Amino acid sequence: MDELILDKKRLLKGLGISIFIGTITALIIIFVTTNQDTWISLSYVNKKYLFLAFVLMVFIAVIDALRIKMTVETVNENITFTEALKVYYISNFAGGVTPFFSGTLPAQLYLFNKDIKNNMTLGKATMAATIMPLTKTIVFTIFTPIIFFTFKRTMTNYTIRSAILINGAILISLFLLFLFILAVKYPEKMSGIISKIQHLPCISKFSRKEQISHLFNRVILEIKEFHKNFSLLKENWIKLLLSTLYTIIYWGTFFLVAPLLLWGFNLHFNFSHVLVMQVIFYFILPFMPTPGGSGTAEAGFASLFSFFVPLHLLGLFVGTWRFIVFYFNLCIGAIVLLVEIKRVKNKKGRQQQEVDKK
Repeated sequence: MDELILDKKRLLKGLGISIFIGTITALIIIFVTTNQDTWISLSYVNKKYLFLAFVLMVFIAVIDALRIKMTVETVNENITFTEALKVYYISNFAGGVTPFFSGTLPAQLYLFNKDIKNNMTLGKATMAATIMPLTKTIVFTIFTPIIFFTFKRTMTNYTIRSAILINGAILISLFLLFLFILAVKYPEKMSGIISKIQHLPCISKFSRKEQISHLFNRVILEIKEFHKNFSLLKENWIKLLLSTLYTIIYWGTFFLVAPLLLWGFNLHFNFSHVLVMQVIFYFILPFMPTPGGSGTAEAGFASLFSFFVPLHLLGLFVGTWRFIVFYFNLCIGAIVLLVEIKRVKNKKGRQQQEVDKK
């Protein structure tokens, strides 16, 4: 895990792929949608709203750092606000340069377990890192149908498509919740299921490899550790509720970025439509296979917002949105991670010098 998180070449390669795919997709959308009206509309852009969107992203980072801090406290551990902010940016970066955002969890586990002042055990680190996406899943699973059916009457020809996407996302979320409950209540059964999966004919030929076999054993071990530490959540249920509240504030604030950009482009829109489209989009985004959802995110967002963003502004809107909500954080995360890699290498160098002196 250490090698993955601190492998500068691998991470920069992932960053390059993510930026390349996203940029190419955005440029294609911009090329297809740009015409003479686009350049005329640019002169009417309200830069104040664009600036507020960037400010909002900084505020969102602060909220998520507070959420990380509170989540860590639910397992009776401590983390400073600065460390929590570092976890936010580095884990965001790691997720943004890996398919299905798969790098987020390993990055958080590494940082919790080895890179904060009060290093956490692997079991507690796993618990804290798992609670955050689980809380998001619960919040989305509860609020998505409520939001959709509340504003259903205001939606027109894309209601059926939205309903299909929402139902599909909810089914996947419920399945993930089921796996979580199984891991908490019946860890032996969960371990047995994983062991059976490992010995399936289509999997067994790969699981004989030492690296794959080690991965399966690691998952089973972490399920057992996860079960042992679950009692902490019962003791700190108030802090868990506060962590959930921060999650709601985080996403509620995040969903204001797109409306700010629409106002910045002087567009008139139905706020409920924008809210529902974003809820649908971010519910399914983690299941997109490209690094950080690049390419599919731009295309998907353009498809959903094409209902109420004029064609001549669609490309610019999508490109601006993606830069602010994704690449802005990705750049900050890259800087924070490179500084962290340098700090860790210097620390190891000093330790080696001390050993050599002895």
